[in-house]
Amino acid sequence: MSRVIEQLQLRRPATATLAGAVLVVAGFLLAEVSWWFFILSGAGACGPGILRELGVLKDKDEFQRRAAHRAGYHAFLATGFFGFVLVALVRVTRSELKNPAELATLMLAMLWLTWLLSSLMTYWGARKASTRVLLGFGAAWLAFALADAGREPLGWLMASLPALPFFALALLAWRLPRLAGALMVVVATAMYLFMGYHRNDHMGGLIVNTGVALLLCGPLLGCGTALLCMRREDADAA
Repeated sequence: MSRVIEQLQLRRPATATLAGAVLVVAGFLLAEVSWWFFILSGAGACGPGILRELGVLKDKDEFQRRAAHRAGYHAFLATGFFGFVLVALVRVTRSELKNPAELATLMLAMLWLTWLLSSLMTYWGARKASTRVLLGFGAAWLAFALADAGREPLGWLMASLPALPFFALALLAWRLPRLAGALMVVVATAMYLFMGYHRNDHMGGLIVNTGVALLLCGPLLGCGTALLCMRREDADAA
């Protein structure tokens, strides 16, 4: 019994992490009043980690610190490579960055999304994390689609169709993780190309398109890659 309680205590988020989450939400909400308040989100997202690295906070054990460093390194690799690709796209398409704030927001989104996915994979494991991310992704897509579908039952049915593949992939990720991972990578790539997110003259421009693609295709690509990289014994486990 004491061992179970100890495990639950280890899984409970640290007080500094919870306080940081409150600051992140507050910064986003107060940004409607003034964008200076957005700095609160930065303090909430980065402050606890900075204090831990300075030795002021010592609320994590060795395993938790290694997991946090691993997630940070993954975020650096993904965002760094993403930055090189983005520079190449801008040069090839001869784009002009009319709104630098959009580019900064895009890089922050890439950094945060990679860190979040890596943290979830470490916390839950690739299979469980991918399943839950897909379920959440499908539920969010379904909620937004139904909100714009009007009052007709047929409209609800048609609006729910795009969310069904995510629920199907979530089930498949639990049963056949490697197959689900391969399908996620294929679906993410197909969505990116079919929706024209790589084009500068489509929709909101290259930077905006890349941001939309990151939110729509990023979770699929990240989860799919994690499932494909699972160790064989983890993939074969019940």
